[in-house]
Amino acid sequence: MSTPLEQTEIDFIEEMTLKMEETGLPRIACQILSWLMICSPVHQSFSDLIENLEISKASVSNMTRLLMQMGLIEKIRIHGERQIHFQIKNQAWVDLLEIQTQQVFDLMKISQKGIDLLANKDEFNTLRLEEMNKFYSFLSEEMPQLIDRYKNS
Repeated sequence: MSTPLEQTEIDFIEEMTLKMEETGLPRIACQILSWLMICSPVHQSFSDLIENLEISKASVSNMTRLLMQMGLIEKIRIHGERQIHFQIKNQAWVDLLEIQTQQVFDLMKISQKGIDLLANKDEFNTLRLEEMNKFYSFLSEEMPQLIDRYKNS
């Protein structure tokens, strides 16, 4: 049985969870991710997550699967233990931003297709698509450079 969370840990988890929920992640996934950011040891078993976060087994199962698919956490085995443990994946945030960078690039290309589609149609205003394309073009150039600068720092 683990030690109950301190109020400062609960407050951190709640604050981080509320902010991460704004990105569209489910609340319990955010709670798991928040706890894995501050827990000791850095890996937590299925039971640890259930007990510390007071969430159901099904929630832990579904949300850890989601977080693994997103590349944010990974499963590990601890020698001598039967349970699976989870931890934040090394370079999870860089990997996530690289995926988002590809999505930005894809949206830039799609918005250009929309501009091309409407180019010969006088009654359509392409201003919205042009603004989107300009923004995503900018991000498509800048984000990879920022990631490289971070990786080389």
